[in-house]
Amino acid sequence: MVWSQITDLPFSLYSTFVIEARHGFNKQTFWLFIWDMIKGILLSVVLAPPIVAAIIVIVQNGGPYLAIYLWGFMFALALLMMTIYPIMIAPLFNKFTPLPEGSLREKIEKLADSLKFPLKKLFVVDGSTRSSHSNAYMYGFFKNKRIVLYDTLIQQCSNDNEIVSVLAHELGHWKLNHTAYSFVAVQVLTFMQFGGYTLVRNSKDLFESFGFEDQPVIIGLIIFMHTIIPVQHLLSFCLNLVSRAFEFQVLSCIHLKFSVVTAFKFGCIYLILSQYPG
Repeated sequence: MVWSQITDLPFSLYSTFVIEARHGFNKQTFWLFIWDMIKGILLSVVLAPPIVAAIIVIVQNGGPYLAIYLWGFMFALALLMMTIYPIMIAPLFNKFTPLPEGSLREKIEKLADSLKFPLKKLFVVDGSTRSSHSNAYMYGFFKNKRIVLYDTLIQQCSNDNEIVSVLAHELGHWKLNHTAYSFVAVQVLTFMQFGGYTLVRNSKDLFESFGFEDQPVIIGLIIFMHTIIPVQHLLSFCLNLVSRAFEFQVLSCIHLKFSVVTAFKFGCIYLILSQYPG
């Protein structure tokens, strides 16, 4: 993880300070970029060792049910990260403040009520310290949902209704269970990948073809993940088609109120135009 962050550094610098800056999106300084990278490396140093150690133990003791054990571990890890990331990790990089009382908050709460979205908290994140890109997202499990608005979204929209429209589009995906479907799809693909790994993990030819005489667990996983990259690209293409279908489904949803559907459409158009102003 740390090594990949270092090797990706030139590309990240070019993307941020050349491409993003060329289109007027980049707002962060070089030192803020470096500080974010340092924090990311420190997080990797803290989180990676126990995760890697757990994977090694599972592979060494998994037996015929290895794929199930690996998937179960990664599933639990995904749920854990989804829980602690917005609470403990995201605040290390951005400042989250409660959305103050006012007309915007009232309209968002009204929208949530109309969709039966169990909204508990509303936050504004200081995305403007790094980029002029704008967005809104939600997170949380079951009846404990939270919504986060980028401060750039509030700044760029001309009125509260436009902000609510963008948020309505995001909530539309929740209403139609797109978030849950996507999560299930990822879990199925993860299980299939681990199933494939169990078939070749003891293959001496696989290790020797990459120049390894021994068969270390982590090396085996890395080799396997590299060999299935073409399959991953194909699956990524298929998932993009599904994601595109989800977007059209949100826009054409007929069982919601017309006003909300209109909001979905405006939200989609706004997000596209705000990300690609040219």
